[in-house]
Amino acid sequence: MDIMSDDTSEIVRTESNTSNDKQINIDELLIEKETLELVDLIPVRKIAILLPVTGRYSKVGKAIKEGIEMELQTFPDDVQPKLSIFDTGDNDINIRKIYNELALGDFDFVIGPLKKELINKLILYSSESLPILTLNYSSNLNKFKEKMYQFGLLPEDEAICIAEKSIIDGNNNASLIYPKNSWGKRIAESFSLRYEELGGKIIDEVIYDKDINNINDSVKNLLKIHESIKRKNKIQNLLNVKLQYKPYIPSDLNTIFAVGTSKDMRLIKPQFNFNFAENIPFYSTSHIYSGVPDKENNKDLNDIKFCDIPWLYNARNLLEKNIFLENLERRELLRFVALGMDSIKIIHNIERMQIDKNKYLEGNTGYLQLDDFNKIRRDLKVIKFKNGLAREIPF
Repeated sequence: MDIMSDDTSEIVRTESNTSNDKQINIDELLIEKETLELVDLIPVRKIAILLPVTGRYSKVGKAIKEGIEMELQTFPDDVQPKLSIFDTGDNDINIRKIYNELALGDFDFVIGPLKKELINKLILYSSESLPILTLNYSSNLNKFKEKMYQFGLLPEDEAICIAEKSIIDGNNNASLIYPKNSWGKRIAESFSLRYEELGGKIIDEVIYDKDINNINDSVKNLLKIHESIKRKNKIQNLLNVKLQYKPYIPSDLNTIFAVGTSKDMRLIKPQFNFNFAENIPFYSTSHIYSGVPDKENNKDLNDIKFCDIPWLYNARNLLEKNIFLENLERRELLRFVALGMDSIKIIHNIERMQIDKNKYLEGNTGYLQLDDFNKIRRDLKVIKFKNGLAREIPF
């Protein structure tokens, strides 16, 4: 379930003009991140929560709400804020009316909404008096307000992270394979921008339709298998002998970045293995992993690296995580629980994040940093599938 992926969002680009700059950027990726020193909590007495608790995205909204409540349980009773829930699940929701109610309600902070169209409207209606932490990113790149902060599970963060990991691994020639839709293109472009900034080169890209035969053809096209077969046939005809044959994979190809779901990748990765490309480093995003351990079904994902939130892989909140994992209807919502938990961390530390923008808030969804446009960016953990299990590996 990817509510963060259905609309166009911005791609972040940094400046690097010379090879020296690129090398410095690569070196800086390996520096241990300096985290914020957490001091006394900023007093927050009353929080308004704008989430869909009915309708299409109600499961997501409820998971985020549970994350908020889980994080608040770690607070002493005397500083726990009062929560007021406003349901934004109705398609005809009047966000202006809700905001006017919030403005009169003596709230210290607003968390939400989740849907981009509501965030876009809120940018127009809101004043600077009431701080707001949205749980997604506006598609309006030209407007932001001083006390409106944007936070979410942005797929671009993952694409940027795994582009950096590929370069650190020493792999600087990439081919891309992504689905024929705006979501796939958007993630592929994010990877490409960061990869090229760090000195990498995109040497080919292939767009696939979600059909096994089309995927097989797409993989062969990317690996230039058809060209290799033509060369083999030409030599056989010249020599008039039947040759033992293994396709020639372009020697300059040392990175595959593939975009898709777990279902897509269980088809795509075996096709690379079948076509003698099993040793080419293979990178993707967390969309290939629901967060539910499934050793048998995920064995076809072996050797794929991707970036993900740290909370799925550490020992924090094990009891709560297991409760979700045991529930078939809720087990794939853990990332949204972590989003809710971090929303509370952020609103209590937002002033520190504004003062020390070069430092990070250590969160459950990643290392969190506030940029100059009040958007919170995530640095993530690198994960690799081995023996059907997803495990954290060094960056």
